[in-house]
Amino acid sequence: MGNFLDSCTSDLWCPVFLKGGKMKNKTKSVSIIIFFSALMMLASCQQQKAEWKGTIEEVDGVTVVKNPESPIKGIIILEVEKTLEINPYDHHDIGIRNLSSAKDKDGEVILYDLNKPEAYRFSSKGEYIGSLIREGQGPGEFQPFHGLRIFFMNNQIWATSVMKLAKFNKRGEFLEEQKLDESPDILVDESRYITLKRRRSEEGQSRRVTLVNMATKEDIVFFEAIREWLIRKGTGIFSDSWATPSIRYAYCPVSNKVFISLNEEYKIYVYDLEGKLIQIIERLYKYVKVNLEDKKKLLPWAAKEESWKWALSAYPDTLAAVRDLAVLPKGYLAVFRIVGPKKFEIDVYGPDGKLVYIMNAPDGVSLEGVKFYSFGFTIKETKEDGLEVYAEYEIKNLPDIFEN
Repeated sequence: MGNFLDSCTSDLWCPVFLKGGKMKNKTKSVSIIIFFSALMMLASCQQQKAEWKGTIEEVDGVTVVKNPESPIKGIIILEVEKTLEINPYDHHDIGIRNLSSAKDKDGEVILYDLNKPEAYRFSSKGEYIGSLIREGQGPGEFQPFHGLRIFFMNNQIWATSVMKLAKFNKRGEFLEEQKLDESPDILVDESRYITLKRRRSEEGQSRRVTLVNMATKEDIVFFEAIREWLIRKGTGIFSDSWATPSIRYAYCPVSNKVFISLNEEYKIYVYDLEGKLIQIIERLYKYVKVNLEDKKKLLPWAAKEESWKWALSAYPDTLAAVRDLAVLPKGYLAVFRIVGPKKFEIDVYGPDGKLVYIMNAPDGVSLEGVKFYSFGFTIKETKEDGLEVYAEYEIKNLPDIFEN
């Protein structure tokens, strides 16, 4: 049956029923019946090829969606168009070295440095508006290496660190601030944020993905794991995002769902904002093994420095499964699946947890560190001089997810 289904979409099968030149009257009706039967069989074949082959079951009140390797709608190479590029170094007063970005619904872009108290505003067309953040300890000011993050919330600009949240209006004018106990990773609304909290226990370090209420100081713990999160050998210690344990998480404002993955396994835990586990998404996955040459690519600094050669022997022989998670428009989820040393593909899941696409970037475009929006994505790109610039791309060939 497999060979027959494959032949259903070939160029050599259907034309058998379409050829024939002139027909005799006594065979005309039979030929028409055969023709329409062929069309029905072709439609049936296409439907079967697009049929989802996974399973869904309820386990202790949790919906477990087990996906096959093949997506419903196949593998897609994104068709993209760069629509905006901002080079912050065109402006001499900008000294960003660890570039990150935030983009508002009206198109405004803020480029900022995670380590230094620097943030700069740009219009939707990339025109420089001015500076937002000042260094210091006063109201609306931030200190270096405190984990600066910028968010757009309630038609305002919110800047956060491990110590404070400062609010500015859309003109960049300071409004108010409040103290925080840790740095928010994701703002859920005006009173709640998601962050990763660390605790030391006898078994090792505990890491918890937590929803924090800024008003009540109450926490909801979604997910907790206790691991040795670093690679150790003797007195040496290091980590690598492709192989060492880490927790990845994302929040979908459309469905109010929190997606969490311990990167060691291909399993996505889905929670509601009450902290209840409501779904688990799985997929058939083969772990990637690495040899010495692969490890040198992953740890180029260890390959060059004799004093770090021990890191190559300490590096795991198998990579992690999940590189990252990201929320797509309309409730879709992107899972960055590791397929090789510094290589990944993006599995796209629908709101029901079924694997819809495998998504890859076109040649010359990277999706490492991408942020998705309704039109496509934003990304930081490295130029020949080694400096990073901000870029926006529209996605043209996924209209069921992206709009432009």
